Amino acid sequence: MNMEKEKKNRKILITGATGFVGQALCRQLLGQGYDVQILLRDPKAFSKIPLQLGAGYILGCLEDEASLEAACAGREQVIHLAGHAHVGKGLEQQAMDINLVGTSNLLIAAINTGASRIVYLSSTLAEAAATGKGDITAYGESKLQAEQLLESAANQDRISSLILRAVSVYGPGMKGNISRMISMIERGRLPPLPEVNNQISLISVEDLATAIRLAMDAPVSKQQTYTLSDGESYSIAELERAIYAALGKPFPRWRTPHMVLYGASVIAGLLSSITGRGGAISTRTYRNLTSDNLFSNEKAVSELGFKPSMTFFEELPKIVESIRETREN
Repeated sequence: MNMEKEKKNRKILITGATGFVGQALCRQLLGQGYDVQILLRDPKAFSKIPLQLGAGYILGCLEDEASLEAACAGREQVIHLAGHAHVGKGLEQQAMDINLVGTSNLLIAAINTGASRIVYLSSTLAEAAATGKGDITAYGESKLQAEQLLESAANQDRISSLILRAVSVYGPGMKGNISRMISMIERGRLPPLPEVNNQISLISVEDLATAIRLAMDAPVSKQQTYTLSDGESYSIAELERAIYAALGKPFPRWRTPHMVLYGASVIAGLLSSITGRGGAISTRTYRNLTSDNLFSNEKAVSELGFKPSMTFFEELPKIVESIRETREN
């Protein structure tokens, strides 16, 4: 059996396979013949995975240790994508339960069933939590603590672990601040942003899925952590102009003063606290729009052979189309 065929015969378990990143990864792995099993909480969600590609599934959840043991049985590697991502006020404990306790349960099941490696999709927000600099969130703290569990197990030679800290992910079907920004601009509900010169890092969902595949085969005996981006530096001003162009809307000649946008974000944050519902803009949104958020992918490029294949600007027309289709449906 040659090396390429041996790789494709590997038995893989994926959590979070029906999510944005998970669907892209499943398409890649199944398209290349990997033996993929996915952990499903709700069997109805299996419809999100192309049936003709041959994925299998097992019912269970990260809170149920017995179901995790059954899911990991006979699987050589575990790809852990599941997590609670968009954490608002009052949901911090839920994030900790899913991102930390769930990861701990899965790690124990993987070790007990003899899996050789766990690949964990983390976030650059974990780095912010570790350094105390940047966007500090409950989500980032929960991801950091989950990383520390994996690092400890790897350092004890119980399992090999690769941690992938991804920046914000783009592509058709994306969610988050940029998706909301596109929707609000199209509906005329977002005023022109202030003049800002900050830059951010992004990565496409397809490139992220490719990086996960590379991590599965990386010659790492214990533990490594990689930061993933597409290698580009995007200014908020460039993104805003590109979005207007993709929507076919004229770019405004006036700009919102910084203090006006900040004041609006404070008021929106207060209303969110009172009502318990997250708004489209907050003081955290304002910080993200006006602060640098750049990360290097050099280690992933040099050690994993990671080669990003696309940019946000190239994918933007497809992203706009998907947002419109979702709204119409």
